[in-house]
Amino acid sequence: MRKYIIAMSLLLVGLGGAKAQSLYDGALFTHKELSGTARFVGMGGALGALGADISTMGTNPAGIGLYRNSDANITFGYSNTQIKSDYMGNKYSNDANKFNMPNIGFVFSFNTGLTSLKYLNVGFNYNRVANFNEKVEMGGVLNRGSSNRIPSIANVMANQANNIFEYDGIDVADLSGNNLYGNNRVGWLAGIGYDGYFTNLDKDDGYYYDISQNDVHLYSKTRGGIDQYDFNLSGNVNDRFFWGLTVGAYDIKYNRDTYYEEYYGASPQGKDLYGLINTYKEVNGSGFDFKFGVIVRPIDSSPFRLGLAVHSPVFYNLKHYTYAEAKSHRIDPEIAGDVEEVTSTIFPNDAYDGLDLLSEYKLRTPWKTNLSLGHNIGDFLALGVEYEYQDYSSMKFNNVYNGFYKGQTSMLDKVHTVRLGLEYRIVPEFAFRLGYNYQTSIFKKDAYYDLPINSAQTDIQYANNKDRNTFTMGLGYAGKMFYADLGFKFDWYKSDFRPFDDTELNFTKLTTNRSQILLTLGMRL
Repeated sequence: MRKYIIAMSLLLVGLGGAKAQSLYDGALFTHKELSGTARFVGMGGALGALGADISTMGTNPAGIGLYRNSDANITFGYSNTQIKSDYMGNKYSNDANKFNMPNIGFVFSFNTGLTSLKYLNVGFNYNRVANFNEKVEMGGVLNRGSSNRIPSIANVMANQANNIFEYDGIDVADLSGNNLYGNNRVGWLAGIGYDGYFTNLDKDDGYYYDISQNDVHLYSKTRGGIDQYDFNLSGNVNDRFFWGLTVGAYDIKYNRDTYYEEYYGASPQGKDLYGLINTYKEVNGSGFDFKFGVIVRPIDSSPFRLGLAVHSPVFYNLKHYTYAEAKSHRIDPEIAGDVEEVTSTIFPNDAYDGLDLLSEYKLRTPWKTNLSLGHNIGDFLALGVEYEYQDYSSMKFNNVYNGFYKGQTSMLDKVHTVRLGLEYRIVPEFAFRLGYNYQTSIFKKDAYYDLPINSAQTDIQYANNKDRNTFTMGLGYAGKMFYADLGFKFDWYKSDFRPFDDTELNFTKLTTNRSQILLTLGMRL
């Protein structure tokens, strides 16, 4: 009987060579949400040319150059993320809620007394630019596809094992119980598929598993976010030209627990036949970027302004940790007519004597360009428009063991974002705000999760998010020194989701509704 308890002697160097990153991780860590002060969010973030808001140091750093007084504020927030799923009429809905402090910042404005450089400003802003708190659930009976084969994660395991043998000459069966998971040329799904009886072995046909039905259930919970720390220097030249430079530091904390089960029906003895995988995935790391921007007031007698900002890539250093456990009830071919529960477990932290590092890699996000227009009508109306461009296909990975590569980033698209914002002052002290954002999809229509034959990934779900719509509104009070702003944001987008990649498997349709309420309290001196 083949051994089914995984050997614990994983090798650090060998394991480090296994690919853990994917283009879906890269896209997730590149994307920034509309976030900042309540005023900034209430106007849809369209303040790149209007400036004079602390949050603009993260979009157009020159916006801080319009300050003529020092400013400090803090923002409190509450968010709710609801994800509804629909797989062939099987529907689920899950909510995730979060209270936090998503923004805090200050600006010190100095009147230089010079004729040309009138003001020199320095500032700092903390901003939670991505919120990963969400829950996804799907389930239903997977039907036979056009090839009369029922989709199953066991097929993914078998294909990976067969590809390892075909392209690298390694037989997973020969390594079972002998450093199978420490070999940097062997994918982990192939290993737990074989050790956990998800797949069978035939000397002529290779690895396979054939089932007559498959009723699946997936539940996934994600937590964490991306924190951005911006340090800004900006200036005002003759009230006509404004410039700014921001150095950004980033901190990523991301983890996801996934429970995935396949139910195959009952054995001749009436026992349930099933496969169950629990996975835990964690990514931590930090990065930095540079942002430079200018605002020009081309006509001296007009408040109309033009803005331009360029953001360098964010240069991330990331560490990926993982844990996986697989269980199954299978008919063991070596025990005729019987059903045996087989457990396959991976504990990287035990293998490293408490250092549970799986993989280290670098991520370089795409360059970003931001164009903006801003105009004031009297003292009662401000209008802002922004366009932002980012080519996600230029994203790049660099594994510390395998060197630089782009992976499958050709499946990522050029992303266009449009922001509109309006602020109307009912009376000098009170303002009403509206905003709207539209962002095109990050993923091309044929994007899929490409699993390398030596991947250590065991959580291989993916969602191709479609175009995103964001609606915002807000209210504001401004006294002589103290001000308070209230903002509301609502994100809405659809996604095509699969628990694993298989062209025979229909997509689960996801609808994500994310709402956020923000309260900013501040003081100008």
